[in-house]
Amino acid sequence: MGLYDKLKSAGKRVSNKYSGTRDYFYLTPASLSLLKPLLPLFKKYVNGRLLDAGAGRLSYRFLLEDLCESYTSIDIDVRGEVVDVVGDIQSLPVLGNIYDTVFCTQVLEHVPEPQKAMDETFRVLKKGGLAIFTVPHLAYLHNEPYDYFRYTKHGLKFMLEKSGFEVVEIVPAGGLFSFVGHIVSTIIVNFTAGIPLFGKLFFEANKLFVKVIVSLDGLFEKKKIYALNYIAVVRK
Repeated sequence: MGLYDKLKSAGKRVSNKYSGTRDYFYLTPASLSLLKPLLPLFKKYVNGRLLDAGAGRLSYRFLLEDLCESYTSIDIDVRGEVVDVVGDIQSLPVLGNIYDTVFCTQVLEHVPEPQKAMDETFRVLKKGGLAIFTVPHLAYLHNEPYDYFRYTKHGLKFMLEKSGFEVVEIVPAGGLFSFVGHIVSTIIVNFTAGIPLFGKLFFEANKLFVKVIVSLDGLFEKKKIYALNYIAVVRK
């Protein structure tokens, strides 16, 4: 196994270990820089019956469950914990418009037909229901070969409106510091995670590094032309 493959394998183990906890969002600046603007949006918009579309490791479940009446997860694969429904968000196995909120984070870059996924989200939402999408603007290749797209805020808005959504707001998340810091944190955490005692020490040091990097993004990248991700809140 080559160095890159070892890094990816270690990354999966670390992500599975911390998923569903606050520490998961301190693995890299990319995670924390996305979480920080999401939290106030969750409090403002999440309600009723919620679908976590492309839920993966269910990393956000513990944050969303307290804000909604019911939580349902769907993913095309089962990783870490078991999702409620195994299915493709490009063709959701849901009859009718039954959800008040849909949350779909860092998924639309991994589906070959994201417009279909947006159309399906629109279909399963109640009238007046809200969806929260997050998508990458800057990102290295990952989960290959299932890595198809990157999004500008303008392209994202166009696609969402094409599906029939009213765009409530589009929020940039993270920047160039978090992009570079993600690579550094990935190397630090993944290569030290299995070392007794020192692994924990490096993890705590990385948490401080992550906080500093995210703060730097907030201080120096005001225009967000290098936004790491975009968060879109839309209404049916």
